[in-house]
Amino acid sequence: MLVSCNKGDDDPRLVIITFDGLRWQELFSGADESLVGDTRFVSNPEALKAAYWRDTPEERREALMPFVWSYVPQHGYLIGNRDKESMMTVANTMNFSYPGYSEMFCGWPDDERINSNDPNPNPNTSVLEVANRDPRYKGSVMMYSSWESIRYAVNNERGGFPGCVADEKPYVNTVGARVLYEINQWQNGKTEECPDYFTYGYALETLTSAHPKVFYVGFGDPDEFAHAGEYDRYLQSLNEGDTYIRRIVETCEADPFYKGKTTYILTCDHGRGLGPKFTGHGGNIRPSRETWFIAFGKGVPVKGETTHNGPFFTKQFAATIADILGIEFTPDNGEKCEPFNPDFYKEPEAPVASASFEAVEAKPKGRGLRYTYYEGDIMSVPQMLACPVKAQGITPEFSTAVKKTEDHFGIVFEGLMKIEKGGLYLLSSATDDGSIFFLDGQKLFDIDRDGGGYKGAWINLAPGYHRIQLQYWENYGGENIEIGLDGEGITYENLPASMLFYE
Repeated sequence: MLVSCNKGDDDPRLVIITFDGLRWQELFSGADESLVGDTRFVSNPEALKAAYWRDTPEERREALMPFVWSYVPQHGYLIGNRDKESMMTVANTMNFSYPGYSEMFCGWPDDERINSNDPNPNPNTSVLEVANRDPRYKGSVMMYSSWESIRYAVNNERGGFPGCVADEKPYVNTVGARVLYEINQWQNGKTEECPDYFTYGYALETLTSAHPKVFYVGFGDPDEFAHAGEYDRYLQSLNEGDTYIRRIVETCEADPFYKGKTTYILTCDHGRGLGPKFTGHGGNIRPSRETWFIAFGKGVPVKGETTHNGPFFTKQFAATIADILGIEFTPDNGEKCEPFNPDFYKEPEAPVASASFEAVEAKPKGRGLRYTYYEGDIMSVPQMLACPVKAQGITPEFSTAVKKTEDHFGIVFEGLMKIEKGGLYLLSSATDDGSIFFLDGQKLFDIDRDGGGYKGAWINLAPGYHRIQLQYWENYGGENIEIGLDGEGITYENLPASMLFYE
């Protein structure tokens, strides 16, 4: 059973809604206990708790997003609650916005070419472009988004359908749209992103006046407030987003053009980090690959909150749009995806070791790692190693605590990792910016690029000591080092000091 039962329906309607950086954790469990009272991210914890904190995850999510949880389970389904073994992720390795939207609408993860958020045309064909070529939808595909780069990700100009983003003038000429645009100009001027309430207002004006058959609206406030470290405003933006969904649905279902004919699908472009790291996302922050999907309305099976299904991928979103609209769509890589099917489940494959490492002979002198610290205009490991050494010493663990400047520095860590129990482990490296990781003299992970990323490998590790070296550099902006280890009864996001020794 696919998302849609619109086969044979030559006149469907589709409303697509996305929320930039909305974590599955809040969608399915409401306010995060680790953040809702943290004064680093919340200006008034008691007020925030009064608004959104409840005893159970079910009560918390209903307080935060009441329309979603009162309406969707009775009219469709939700995918992505990992606490109930419903698994969905992006297929790209970037874990940030433009690659997420490109995967979402173009149906595949083009990591080689789609690796920045810059507002440049997407070389890939989007499913919305294909929809606008179909005589049934020609001239009736439209989009709005708060963030400017989404128009390039979906290629509305090349596809010949109307699009309006950020500070741009809306393409409908209603009184309401004109007033909203004037206020947007007064408040924000020229900007790459506008507050979501303008996008919401433009969306309602367009639905009621232009009646597009295929309509996409992209909201951005959750990501903006999370990046700013304002968890209270992040939660408020989700609550407001729930209202936007409700009003869009109510508007459509009160209009004969849409009533009983419309399918609604919702998703996000990426997830976020955990705890205090909710402010960030990217290839170096593994949980930010985790996403979710919602479908309800015409032709959607009523499954409620789904469990024990997947894995699903954001790249299936384009195939689902094509399925609902009854159009033929093949991504530019030539590999078709299946539309979302809430009943799909594939048993996880048992991990297989890619390499085995015997313990080395070593005489540790103490706990910690030796480090060598560099400063300079660094954009690669070779550039870092050519810079003058500014400091050396011992540090207890992998971190940037030894830095002497905020940006443009590098650190080489060297030492021993002690494995108590031999067996199969997932060893990983997640850094921002670039790095190269060596295990027992073998280069294991090369993410020597601006922005860094994540790489992991299943390996067999014999009990005893293993030599490790991390060559890490930071350009500017966010910084992060995590050398993770998972297996044989232990799970570490970053190797603890108790496992690290220097020679």
